Amino acid sequence: MSAVESVTAPSFAPDPLAEGLVAVRHYCAADPSVVSGRGLEALIAGVAVGAPRKAWLLPGRRERACAIVRGCGADRLDQARPFRVVPPGDSPAARALYAVGLALAGDPAVVFIGTGTTGYGAFHEALQLAAVHRAPVTFVVAWYANAGPFAPPLAVAPSVLARALGLAATVVDGTDAAAVRDAVAAAEGPTLIEARLLGQG
Repeated sequence: MSAVESVTAPSFAPDPLAEGLVAVRHYCAADPSVVSGRGLEALIAGVAVGAPRKAWLLPGRRERACAIVRGCGADRLDQARPFRVVPPGDSPAARALYAVGLALAGDPAVVFIGTGTTGYGAFHEALQLAAVHRAPVTFVVAWYANAGPFAPPLAVAPSVLARALGLAATVVDGTDAAAVRDAVAAAEGPTLIEARLLGQG
């Protein structure tokens, strides 16, 4: 056997998280209208990879690229239900309630929540319903260190509020896709993940 024949190319297992991150970054960079999703790529990919395949994902407009990670074409993001991704609606807070409803119907749900949405009554109602009924829903809050020139939407951090209501809560670096993935994968029952981000929300 020659030296050339004895050398075999190394085999690498595909990394779903790395592939998902590349797909989300490509989508956000390719379309000039997708400015709002930039900076959230690690959060989006981490959630999409960490969530069980049977879980419903409920993104906002900024996070809808999570459907690409699940195999939906970028040109069909508004038709992502076959991939168990609910197309974004007009009310972010109502999305949290919808997630609880889906979870109570039998399948787990993971819902993206923005910093501003944490101040809405419907979001608080969703947390309360999830806690009371032990609904398998995970609230992923993109929590910015600086919410901008206005007053913070909550008097306490979302994780503190969630624990007070009886939900499990964890805090992760929202720019670390692996940390987000692991937190979502570990969630059991009603859970809130406070994904901390820098800059303005």
